[in-house]
This record gives sequence, C-alpha cells and structure tokens, in this order.
Amino acid sequence: MTRVFRVPFDGHVLIGDVMAGAGQPRLLLLHGAGTSCRERWRQLREHFAAHGIGSVAFDCIGHGDTGGDLKATSLRSRTEQACAVIDAIGPAQPLAVLGASMGGYTAVTLLSRYPVESLILVGPAMYTAEAYAVPFGAGFTEIIRRPRSWEGSDAWALLAGFAGRLLIVAGEHDAVIPPDVIQNIYDSARQARERTLYVARGASHLIITDLRAHAPAQLDHVLALMTRMIGADGADGVS
Repeated sequence: MTRVFRVPFDGHVLIGDVMAGAGQPRLLLLHGAGTSCRERWRQLREHFAAHGIGSVAFDCIGHGDTGGDLKATSLRSRTEQACAVIDAIGPAQPLAVLGASMGGYTAVTLLSRYPVESLILVGPAMYTAEAYAVPFGAGFTEIIRRPRSWEGSDAWALLAGFAGRLLIVAGEHDAVIPPDVIQNIYDSARQARERTLYVARGASHLIITDLRAHAPAQLDHVLALMTRMIGADGADGVS
C-alpha cells in the first residue's frame, strides 16, 4: 500500500509517498540529478516491501511530481528538503538511507543530522564543500568540473565518524563517477561497523537499470546485499 504525502518547503510543496512494509518504515531513498525522480525507485521499493521493509521517497524540487525550478536550488537545499521530509513524515530511527548519484552525497550530509544505522550508496557523487550552497544554475557546474574538486568535500569527515553499516554499489564502467571517489568513500568510513564495496560488472552509471536489463543474477545479488543491510537489526519485520 502506498500513501502520497505533501510537505511544504520554502514556497514549494515536496511530493512523495510512503510504501508500507511490515512495520514503521525507516528507509529513506534519495534520487539523483538530471531526469531522476522517485519513480525510478519503484521496483526496488516493491522488492523491499515484499521483504517487509517499508520506505519513504520524494521528488526534490525540479523533479517528478514536485516540479519547480531546479536551477534555483542547490546541494544545501537538497539536504534541507530531505530533512523537511524526515521531520514531517517521521520514519523510524535509526534510519536506513539509500542514495544514488547526487542523492548519495545528500545521504552522507544527513549523517550529521540524524542517527543512521544503514547507509547504501549507489554510484554516489561527492562534491567539494565550495559547491554546497551554490545554486545549480549559478556556477555550480564550473566548480565541480575542476580536476579532483571532490577531494575538498566535507563528506570525508562525515564518513570518518560513521559507525553504522555501509554498502557502496559502483558501476564497473561508470563514466560519471571517478573510481577514486568510490575508493575514498570506502576508505573514509574506517569506523563503520561493516563496510562493503560491490562493483557491478559491465554496469554504467545507471547501475540498477543496467543490471535489470542485462545481468539479472547480479541484480539479485545486489538486492540481497541491500535487503540484508537494511534489515540487519531485524527492523521492518526482517530478521
């Protein structure tokens, strides 16, 4: 069962939904940039629901049902949007957070705001702190295109303090996220209770889409890793 919600935010209304599981949902999913939206997560969320894991997902400003002007927002706005949804909807805590691409960075920024037990990053991007408050339409691209600008990210310190479980899913042929970014995420999370890096063979930046189309056995493995990671503490009816 799915329940649509609307959360006021900075003159906009964030639209999302809660997909029920066996208990109070604690999984938050964060989509990426470009044409991404929460609908991209539907099949994944249905898999989780079938395993008793409920979830919350929403469309950031400039995406999906929320709409609006993407270029007027920023990485900081995305973090605040996620916080607005968490505070309004009240998923169970500690949270499990799954973020893809730009949503991976947003997921990491939440580590300083909420207790997070499980962090799943799919083809995650990380950004220099200099770009955090810059609107997407006002020089953001120029900043992040500087060679190895990601080395100046605040994400590394946040990950260094993370004591939960971390799963990183990377694409073998991802032309968007440099392999050094993926390795730095893994290396930074040295205090994590558990950390796993899975490189999906043959996959581009659109990892789940590629696996669904061309490597269903790999997709099953990734889904099993995610399901175990989210339900590691027996939450949402998973043991």
